[in-house]
Amino acid sequence: MPRPILFDTNLVIQHIRRKTPMPAEVVLSMVVMGELEAFALKADWGYQKVNFMQHLFAYHPLLELSRIFNLPYARIDAYSQGKLTRNLLLAGLLGPQHGQNDLSIAATALYFDVELHTSDNDFDHPAPLSLRVVKS
Repeated sequence: MPRPILFDTNLVIQHIRRKTPMPAEVVLSMVVMGELEAFALKADWGYQKVNFMQHLFAYHPLLELSRIFNLPYARIDAYSQGKLTRNLLLAGLLGPQHGQNDLSIAATALYFDVELHTSDNDFDHPAPLSLRVVKS
C-alpha cells in the first residue's frame, strides 16, 4: 500500500477546479478542509464545485488533531522565527513568517510523519525539522 501524503490547500483547489480525482494515497488535514470551506464561501462557488469538494472530503481520510499535536506546531513556529535554540539553524534557511494555517498544516505533516505536497513556497524553510515537502 502506498504511503499517505498530505496535500496543501492549493493542490486540492487545483483538483476541484479541474474536477479531477486526487491520488488515492492523499489524506486531508482539518485545517486544509477549513481553508477550502472558507475559500468556497468567499469565492461563491456553485453547487457543482462544492459538491465535488464534499466528495473529495468523503473519499480521502481526515487527519484529525489532538492535544499531542501541540509540540510539532510549537517546534515549527519557534523554528520559523529563529527561536529554536536546541537546533543548529543554518543562515538563509529562515523564511518569511508563516500564517497560522500554514504552521498547522506543516505540523500536521510532521506529527503524522507524512510528506506534504504543495505548489507554493510557503513550506520551504522548516525542512531541517524533518518535514518532508514535495513541490508538485
